[in-house]
Amino acid sequence: MKAIKIQAPGADYRLVVDTMPQPEPGPGQVLIAVAAAGLNNADLLQARGKYPPPPGASPILGMEVSGTIARLGEGVSGWTAGDKVCALIAGGGYAEEALADAGSLLPAPDTIDLVEAAGLPEAAFTAWANVMDAARLQPGESLLIHGGTSGIGSIAIQIFAARGHRILTTVGSEQKCEAARKLGAARAINYREEDFVAVVKDETGGKGVNVILDMVGGDYVQRNIEAAAPWGRIVNIAYQKGISRRS
Repeated sequence: MKAIKIQAPGADYRLVVDTMPQPEPGPGQVLIAVAAAGLNNADLLQARGKYPPPPGASPILGMEVSGTIARLGEGVSGWTAGDKVCALIAGGGYAEEALADAGSLLPAPDTIDLVEAAGLPEAAFTAWANVMDAARLQPGESLLIHGGTSGIGSIAIQIFAARGHRILTTVGSEQKCEAARKLGAARAINYREEDFVAVVKDETGGKGVNVILDMVGGDYVQRNIEAAAPWGRIVNIAYQKGISRRS
């Protein structure tokens, strides 16, 4: 099969098309005929030699794909060859075919094409796992999402607004505020012009929000604590501003 190979990993890497062995689905796996692959920061870091794939994973880039199931491995149920899917994988997406664990598959929505579906798995799994599984967002609770127009932020707003939660979010411009509101945010906060802690307190009658999803870190660590309601839950999924250290 044809796949994209990293040539000279490092600062001056190149991506080239090469011929590589076709993967075979093992127990619990499916083989996907790839229609499209997502691009993640982990792919860029791996190409630069700074983020090696986990042991046993494909050296080919690509952590999320969409396409149709070509073959099923032993023990896989609930899926059939020809199903349109998208999937989160450990690697191997930049190729004509890729392996995925059956538990990491999502049905490709009928409302979008397969190219768009390739951008769903990483963001959708990240939003759901951290807000629902880790933070245990409950019916009627409020949610503050930082980076509301990022990939994860934008899908998180849509998912949890659709589930009836009041969503507050931070973004960096008035244009992004408008985009966040269209996605379903009840209140979009331009962090360049407003103090999100003060806005959250005002919007919640001084109580604070129940759950906060943050990928900023730095001084937001303490500010999130101030914006959270009693017994609120804060989930940090990245530290773009570093880890705040206080003496």
